[in-house]
Amino acid sequence: MPVIAVANPKGGAGKSTTTLLLATHLASRGATTCIIDADPNQPIADWRAHGESKSAVKVVGEAREDTIMDAIEEQARTHAFVFVDLEGTASLLVSRSIAFADFVIIPIQASAVDVRQAQKAITAVRSEERLARRSNPNRSIPHKVLMTRTPAPGAPVSTMQRQLEEEIRAAGIGRFQNTLAERQAYKAVFSERLTLEEMGAMRVGNLAAAEENVRLLANELLETLTAIQKGAKA
Repeated sequence: MPVIAVANPKGGAGKSTTTLLLATHLASRGATTCIIDADPNQPIADWRAHGESKSAVKVVGEAREDTIMDAIEEQARTHAFVFVDLEGTASLLVSRSIAFADFVIIPIQASAVDVRQAQKAITAVRSEERLARRSNPNRSIPHKVLMTRTPAPGAPVSTMQRQLEEEIRAAGIGRFQNTLAERQAYKAVFSERLTLEEMGAMRVGNLAAAEENVRLLANELLETLTAIQKGAKA
Protein backbone atom coordinates (compact mmCIF):
# COMPACT_ATOMS: atom_id res chain seq x y z
CA MET A 1 0.00 0.00 0.00
CA PRO A 2 1.29 3.52 -0.72
CA VAL A 3 3.66 5.10 1.78
CA ILE A 4 3.50 8.88 1.45
CA ALA A 5 6.25 10.95 3.04
CA VAL A 6 5.59 14.67 3.62
CA ALA A 7 8.94 16.45 3.66
CA ASN A 8 10.53 19.88 3.68
CA PRO A 9 13.58 20.85 5.78
CA LYS A 10 11.92 24.16 6.64
CA GLY A 11 9.58 24.26 9.59
CA GLY A 12 6.19 25.89 9.13
CA ALA A 13 5.82 24.88 5.48
CA GLY A 14 2.54 23.07 6.14
CA LYS A 15 3.72 19.47 6.48
CA SER A 16 1.58 18.51 9.47
CA THR A 17 -1.48 20.36 8.17
CA THR A 18 -1.18 18.68 4.77
CA THR A 19 -0.70 15.27 6.36
CA LEU A 20 -3.59 15.48 8.79
CA LEU A 21 -6.08 16.95 6.31
CA LEU A 22 -5.36 14.38 3.60
CA ALA A 23 -5.21 11.39 5.94
CA THR A 24 -8.42 12.18 7.81
CA HIS A 25 -10.22 12.92 4.55
CA LEU A 26 -9.22 9.56 3.06
CA ALA A 27 -10.21 7.85 6.31
CA SER A 28 -13.63 9.53 6.10
CA ARG A 29 -14.03 7.92 2.67
CA GLY A 30 -13.49 4.49 4.17
CA ALA A 31 -9.79 3.96 3.47
CA THR A 32 -7.69 2.41 6.22
CA THR A 33 -5.23 5.19 6.93
CA CYS A 34 -2.28 5.63 9.30
CA ILE A 35 -0.13 8.64 10.15
CA ILE A 36 3.36 8.14 11.54
CA ASP A 37 4.15 11.37 13.38
CA ALA A 38 7.92 11.75 12.99
CA ASP A 39 7.90 15.45 13.90
CA PRO A 40 9.68 15.98 17.26
CA ASN A 41 6.90 18.40 18.28
CA GLN A 42 4.34 15.60 17.76
CA PRO A 43 1.47 17.86 16.60
CA ILE A 44 -0.58 15.02 15.12
CA ALA A 45 0.08 12.65 18.01
CA ASP A 46 -1.13 15.45 20.32
CA TRP A 47 -4.21 15.94 18.12
CA ARG A 48 -5.08 12.27 18.57
CA ALA A 49 -4.08 11.78 22.22
CA HIS A 50 -5.74 14.89 23.65
CA GLY A 51 -8.71 15.30 21.33
CA GLU A 52 -12.11 13.69 20.93
CA SER A 53 -12.11 13.05 17.19
CA LYS A 54 -13.91 9.90 16.10
CA SER A 55 -11.82 9.65 12.94
CA ALA A 56 -10.72 6.12 12.09
CA VAL A 57 -7.24 7.33 11.19
CA LYS A 58 -4.52 5.63 13.24
CA VAL A 59 -1.70 7.79 14.61
CA VAL A 60 1.69 6.35 15.56
CA GLY A 61 3.97 8.73 17.47
CA GLU A 62 7.53 8.85 18.76
CA ALA A 63 9.21 7.56 15.61
CA ARG A 64 12.99 7.28 15.89
CA GLU A 65 15.85 6.66 13.47
CA ASP A 66 16.22 3.08 14.68
CA THR A 67 12.48 2.27 14.54
CA ILE A 68 11.09 4.25 11.58
CA MET A 69 11.65 1.54 8.94
CA ASP A 70 9.99 -1.14 11.05
CA ALA A 71 7.11 1.22 11.82
CA ILE A 72 6.53 1.99 8.14
CA GLU A 73 6.63 -1.67 7.12
CA GLU A 74 4.33 -2.71 9.96
CA GLN A 75 1.67 -0.09 9.22
CA ALA A 76 1.87 -0.63 5.44
CA ARG A 77 0.85 -4.26 5.93
CA THR A 78 -2.52 -3.30 7.41
CA HIS A 79 -3.36 0.14 5.99
CA ALA A 80 -4.29 1.32 2.51
CA PHE A 81 -2.38 4.58 3.06
CA VAL A 82 0.52 5.35 5.37
CA PHE A 83 1.52 9.02 5.75
CA VAL A 84 4.83 9.97 7.38
CA ASP A 85 4.91 13.53 8.74
CA LEU A 86 8.61 14.35 8.83
CA GLU A 87 10.60 16.74 10.98
CA GLY A 88 11.74 20.07 9.58
CA THR A 89 15.43 19.17 9.46
CA ALA A 90 17.68 16.95 7.39
CA SER A 91 18.32 13.76 9.36
CA LEU A 92 18.82 10.02 9.07
CA LEU A 93 15.18 9.56 10.07
CA VAL A 94 14.08 11.75 7.15
CA SER A 95 16.39 9.93 4.72
CA ARG A 96 15.15 6.51 5.78
CA SER A 97 11.51 7.59 5.52
CA ILE A 98 12.05 8.95 2.02
CA ALA A 99 13.86 5.75 1.02
CA PHE A 100 10.81 3.72 2.05
CA ALA A 101 8.28 6.07 0.42
CA ASP A 102 6.25 5.37 -2.70
CA PHE A 103 5.57 9.08 -3.09
CA VAL A 104 6.84 12.29 -1.48
CA ILE A 105 4.81 15.47 -1.01
CA ILE A 106 6.91 18.62 -0.59
CA PRO A 107 4.77 21.46 0.82
CA ILE A 108 6.03 25.00 0.27
CA GLN A 109 4.73 28.48 0.87
CA ALA A 110 5.09 31.23 -1.70
CA SER A 111 8.43 32.55 -0.47
CA ALA A 112 11.96 32.36 -1.79
CA VAL A 113 13.13 30.76 1.48
CA ASP A 114 10.60 27.95 1.16
CA VAL A 115 11.59 27.26 -2.43
CA ARG A 116 15.27 26.99 -1.49
CA GLN A 117 14.41 24.56 1.28
CA ALA A 118 12.12 22.61 -1.04
CA GLN A 119 15.05 22.19 -3.40
CA LYS A 120 16.95 20.56 -0.55
CA ALA A 121 14.06 18.13 -0.08
CA ILE A 122 14.07 17.32 -3.79
CA THR A 123 17.83 16.74 -3.65
CA ALA A 124 17.31 14.38 -0.70
CA VAL A 125 14.69 12.43 -2.64
CA ARG A 126 16.94 12.11 -5.67
CA SER A 127 19.90 11.07 -3.51
CA GLU A 128 17.88 8.26 -1.91
CA GLU A 129 16.71 7.25 -5.37
CA ARG A 130 20.31 6.98 -6.60
CA LEU A 131 21.27 4.86 -3.61
CA ALA A 132 18.28 2.55 -4.14
CA ARG A 133 19.15 2.07 -7.79
CA ARG A 134 22.42 0.41 -6.85
CA SER A 135 20.38 -2.65 -5.88
CA ASN A 136 17.27 -2.00 -7.99
CA PRO A 137 17.90 -0.13 -11.27
CA ASN A 138 14.18 0.47 -11.72
CA ARG A 139 13.59 2.09 -8.33
CA SER A 140 12.13 5.57 -8.40
CA ILE A 141 10.72 7.86 -5.71
CA PRO A 142 8.08 10.07 -7.36
CA HIS A 143 7.53 13.47 -5.76
CA LYS A 144 5.57 16.68 -6.22
CA VAL A 145 5.61 20.15 -4.74
CA LEU A 146 2.42 21.38 -3.06
CA MET A 147 1.84 25.11 -2.69
CA THR A 148 0.36 25.84 0.76
CA ARG A 149 -1.24 28.85 2.46
CA THR A 150 -2.23 30.23 -0.92
CA PRO A 151 -5.10 32.71 -1.50
CA ALA A 152 -8.56 31.20 -1.69
CA PRO A 153 -9.91 30.54 -5.22
CA GLY A 154 -10.92 33.81 -6.82
CA ALA A 155 -8.68 35.93 -4.59
CA PRO A 156 -5.71 37.79 -6.13
CA VAL A 157 -2.54 35.70 -6.45
CA SER A 158 0.71 37.42 -5.48
CA THR A 159 3.41 38.12 -8.02
CA MET A 160 5.79 36.09 -5.85
CA GLN A 161 3.57 33.01 -6.10
CA ARG A 162 3.27 33.32 -9.87
CA GLN A 163 7.04 33.67 -10.20
CA LEU A 164 7.65 30.65 -8.01
CA GLU A 165 5.15 28.55 -9.93
CA GLU A 166 6.94 29.48 -13.14
CA GLU A 167 10.34 28.61 -11.64
CA ILE A 168 9.01 25.22 -10.56
CA ARG A 169 7.60 24.57 -14.02
CA ALA A 170 10.80 25.70 -15.75
CA ALA A 171 12.87 23.42 -13.53
CA GLY A 172 10.77 20.44 -14.55
CA ILE A 173 9.61 19.76 -11.01
CA GLY A 174 6.21 18.14 -10.61
CA ARG A 175 3.60 20.28 -8.84
CA PHE A 176 0.08 19.66 -7.62
CA GLN A 177 -2.34 21.68 -9.70
CA ASN A 178 -4.49 22.15 -6.61
CA THR A 179 -3.06 24.18 -3.77
CA LEU A 180 -3.86 24.21 -0.06
CA ALA A 181 -5.37 27.62 0.62
CA GLU A 182 -4.95 29.66 3.78
CA ARG A 183 -8.04 28.74 5.81
CA GLN A 184 -9.10 29.42 9.39
CA ALA A 185 -10.64 25.95 9.46
CA TYR A 186 -7.26 24.27 8.94
CA LYS A 187 -5.87 25.94 12.04
CA ALA A 188 -9.00 25.00 13.97
CA VAL A 189 -8.45 21.32 13.16
CA PHE A 190 -5.43 21.42 15.48
CA SER A 191 -6.83 23.76 18.12
CA GLU A 192 -10.14 21.87 18.38
CA ARG A 193 -8.49 18.47 17.72
CA LEU A 194 -11.24 17.43 15.34
CA THR A 195 -11.51 16.70 11.62
CA LEU A 196 -13.01 19.19 9.19
CA GLU A 197 -16.15 17.05 8.94
CA GLU A 198 -16.54 17.10 12.73
CA MET A 199 -16.52 20.92 12.96
CA GLY A 200 -19.81 21.41 11.14
CA ALA A 201 -21.48 23.36 13.94
CA MET A 202 -18.53 25.68 14.56
CA ARG A 203 -17.92 29.09 13.05
CA VAL A 204 -14.52 28.63 11.51
CA GLY A 205 -14.72 30.54 8.27
CA ASN A 206 -15.98 28.98 5.07
CA LEU A 207 -15.93 25.35 6.18
CA ALA A 208 -17.57 24.08 3.01
CA ALA A 209 -14.87 25.69 0.87
CA ALA A 210 -12.17 24.27 3.13
CA GLU A 211 -13.62 20.77 2.78
CA GLU A 212 -13.89 21.12 -0.99
CA ASN A 213 -10.26 22.24 -1.20
CA VAL A 214 -9.13 19.09 0.64
CA ARG A 215 -11.43 16.87 -1.42
CA LEU A 216 -9.96 18.16 -4.69
CA LEU A 217 -6.41 17.80 -3.39
CA ALA A 218 -7.09 14.25 -2.17
CA ASN A 219 -8.57 13.34 -5.55
CA GLU A 220 -5.47 14.67 -7.28
CA LEU A 221 -3.29 12.65 -4.92
CA LEU A 222 -5.26 9.48 -5.69
CA GLU A 223 -4.97 10.13 -9.43
CA THR A 224 -1.22 10.63 -9.05
CA LEU A 225 -0.79 7.42 -7.07
CA THR A 226 -2.86 5.49 -9.61
CA ALA A 227 -0.70 6.81 -12.45
CA ILE A 228 2.47 5.83 -10.56
CA GLN A 229 1.12 2.32 -9.99
CA LYS A 230 0.19 1.91 -13.64
CA GLY A 231 3.61 3.13 -14.69
CA ALA A 232 5.29 0.62 -12.39
CA LYS A 233 3.29 -2.23 -13.94
CA ALA A 234 3.93 -1.13 -17.53
